[in-house]
Formats: sequence, C-alpha cells, structure tokens
Amino acid sequence: MSHAAPDVCELSAHQLLAAYRSRSLSPVEVVDATLDRIAAADPVLGAFMTLCAERARDEAIACERAYLRRHPVGALAGVPVAVKDLFDSAQVRTTYGSPMFGTNVPATDAAAVRRVRDAGAILVGKTQTHEFAWGITSVNEAMGTSRNPWRPERVSGGSSGGSAVALAAGLVPLALGSDTGGSIRIPSAFCGVVGFKPTYTRISTQGLWPLAPSLDHAGPMASTPADAVLLLTAMDGGSAPAGDAAAAPSPGLIGRAIAVCPDLHRVPLAADVQSAFDAAVRTVRELGGRVVELPLPGVETMFPAFRLIQQAEALATHSSAGLYPERKAEYGHDVRRRLEAAECATLSDYLGATQNRERLRAATAALFERADLVLTPVAAGSPLPVGDERVVHAGHEVEFRELVMTYTVLQNLLGLPTCTVRAGFDALGIPIGIQFTGRPWSDMEVLSAAEAFFAATRGIQGRWPEFGLGREALQRDMPTHAGRAGRPEEDPDQG
Repeated sequence: MSHAAPDVCELSAHQLLAAYRSRSLSPVEVVDATLDRIAAADPVLGAFMTLCAERARDEAIACERAYLRRHPVGALAGVPVAVKDLFDSAQVRTTYGSPMFGTNVPATDAAAVRRVRDAGAILVGKTQTHEFAWGITSVNEAMGTSRNPWRPERVSGGSSGGSAVALAAGLVPLALGSDTGGSIRIPSAFCGVVGFKPTYTRISTQGLWPLAPSLDHAGPMASTPADAVLLLTAMDGGSAPAGDAAAAPSPGLIGRAIAVCPDLHRVPLAADVQSAFDAAVRTVRELGGRVVELPLPGVETMFPAFRLIQQAEALATHSSAGLYPERKAEYGHDVRRRLEAAECATLSDYLGATQNRERLRAATAALFERADLVLTPVAAGSPLPVGDERVVHAGHEVEFRELVMTYTVLQNLLGLPTCTVRAGFDALGIPIGIQFTGRPWSDMEVLSAAEAFFAATRGIQGRWPEFGLGREALQRDMPTHAGRAGRPEEDPDQG
C-alpha cells in the first residue's frame, strides 16, 4: 500500500474507508499517523487520559491484512476511534475521571464500545472527562483538564471535553461521548464538531458510569453529520436504522416546519451568538425549511426540575457504589459540593420535579404537532477561561452553568434526539453551535437536517485550528498534561 498522505489525520471516517478499499491508504499508516499526531498535540491539549497504542497497532496490522484479502471485517474496519473515559474498556485503564479509579482496568467493554469495536473500529485511547462526568467545563484538577483547541486558555466544554478536543484537533475521526445535561453537545459546540444525543435508550448505557440514569445518553461525536450516522449505526448494533440518510434520499430541510421557540431562550444571547443564530435561521429558510415561532408553556420549570432530578439520581448512584459519603474527602470540590447539595433534597421535591417533567413532556408533544424540528442555540455565550466558574453576561454576573445548560437540559429531561452543528464563530474566533431537536425516535430526521445545514455552510465548516503554525508558542505559554495520573498503556495488572 502507498505511504500515508501528509494530511491523513484530516480525513473523515468515510474518506478513510474509501481509501482503504482503494488501497491508497492502509490502517497501519493511519494508526501510526494518528498516534504521532496525538504525541505532538496532546501535551498541550490534554484530550487523552490513557492510550492503547500497542494494541491499536496490532489491530491495524490485522485489519490491513483483511483489506489485502478483500475481506475487511465491519463497517468501521480500520477507523481510529477515541472513547470517553466514562465507558468501560476491556484491558484499558478506565478512571471515570476520578483518582478513586486511577488503577481501574475493566475486564469487558461497555456495550457501545463493544459494538463499535465489533464493527472494526480501532480504539486508540480514552479521552478526558470531568470527574464522574458531572460538569460542563471538563476542568479536572486531579486527573487533568482538556483545553479548547481554538483558544487553549479557554475550556473545551464538558463533560465529553476530551472527545471533542480530539476531533477538533484532528487526533481521531470518530469519538464516543455521553450526555446527561448537554455533555456531548456543549463541547461539540465549543470545539466546532458534530455531536449527536440520540433518543433515550436507543444506545445502551451498559458499562457506562451513570450520572443520572433517567437522563443519561450515549452518543456519537464526529467531524461531519455523515460520520456521526456511521458511528451511530455501529453503536446501535450495526444495522442501518430505518430512514438512514445513507440508505435513502435525504429529506434535509425541504418542506420541514422548523420551530424557533423564544420561551427556550432563558438567558439572552450574546451579540455574536445572536448573529450566528439569526444567520442559521436564514439558512434554514433558504434550504426550504418553514420557520415557525411557537411557545412552550411551563418552560420556566425546566432547569429547576432537571437540577433536582440529576442531583437526586447522582446521589443515589454514588451512595449505592459506596463512594459517598464514605470517601467524601476524595472528591473534587465541585462534585463534592453538588453531592452535599443533593442531600438537602426531599422526596417531595423529587416528586414535584418529576411532575413538572411530565407537564413539559406534554407541552413539547403539543409543540411537535405543529413542527417537525426545533432549532435552538447550544449556549448563550462563549466558553470561559479555564478555572473560572462565573461570567459577566448581559451586564450581570451569572453561573456559567446557567449560561449554557438552560439551552441543553430539555432534551435530556424528555429523551429527545438532538444534533449540534457549527453555525459560526464568536468574537474570539471560537465556534458557535446550534442544535436541531426532534420528537422521540426521529433520530435520522434530526441528523438529516444537520447534514443539510452542514452542506450549505461549507465556508463555516471548513475552518479548523492550526496547530502546525502555533504549537511552539502554545507549548511555551500553556502548562502541559503529560504527567497527570500517568497515561499508561493498558496493563491488566493495574487492577
């Protein structure tokens, strides 16, 4: 097979598979180039917690031989993939973002990881996450923090921050994430990649450390919507779902009723975000979508209900695991504070939150009787500097969580499929994301809309961070993460 092209790490999963089939690239060349790029960029960015380089190379050699015999195994045969360090991975250290599990090496893969590997994808490493995935910045003082590739002094978003950083930096073409209150979509928006949260229960969460089980989702992250479909299909068990855009003509946005819902804009948008969102609405119209403005009664209960349900379920998870309060001192200050707050919630509070959740479910179902999809921003402002927790926004100091999660939690409360795609850039040059949301089980319709928008905005989608020009300066100015809690190869003897 030929030598790898210099820009091999910029190729999408679809492009890699075509190159393998034509024998213009081999999985060995691609995995070697991937690991070389990780070695060069990751000390600055902190996307990975653990690498499994030796096993990845062995799998790439076996995959190359299968291609030479013209019998590749699986729809993702030879494509490098990264997995959030919340998913169990057989014989690879899996920490869940906590030093309490710093030597944990599971014996088996989580269900979604197993399916992706069965499809032939090659796991190159586990990506950084907020402690126990309970945070939207991916700032993790004990285990290392991932940084935004566009502005490394800024947060990547969380809690699937490492996966988004790895994609935006061209370290991998595909990554797995999880989403409880926006944890796929927030870092995808801030890093400028595609993040998809499927319908609740579509993708198994077996082997995924739970944050709040009734809110948790596993989903694909990629550089394009088409690649997200490819990975979703593998995570879904390998069969192309009905309505798969790859198997049928894409309906895109033509003739679709796209709802814009001012009630969901709980925090006013910054001027640059508003401009990008307005431009996205114009693009939707130009693509044949029928934009309608619709109300959503009761939306003021959304964030309080989410917060209470999440806290109660997280406390139950950590209590049943024997971690809290027995090992309270070992938590980071932010997660410990949230667990302490959860102890104040009563059963009456939880029941009231679930009642409000069901009222919102009914109101949203009524909205979807008049619209096919809902279009919203992902955040009201830009990612904040690493270490900050509050931001001055619209003349007032607010919690960063309020700036962001008021736009992302409805989909988790109701289990709705939603896809984030880049819609522009803020005043700092950092991507701005929007999200298309659909009714339950309209996953492919949502992805089709995202693909149509993506294809129509190539000028926005074609920009990526430039590491080659600025890496030396970054390495002078930014702390590295090479020594955090190790970053060992897989080691069965570690636990």
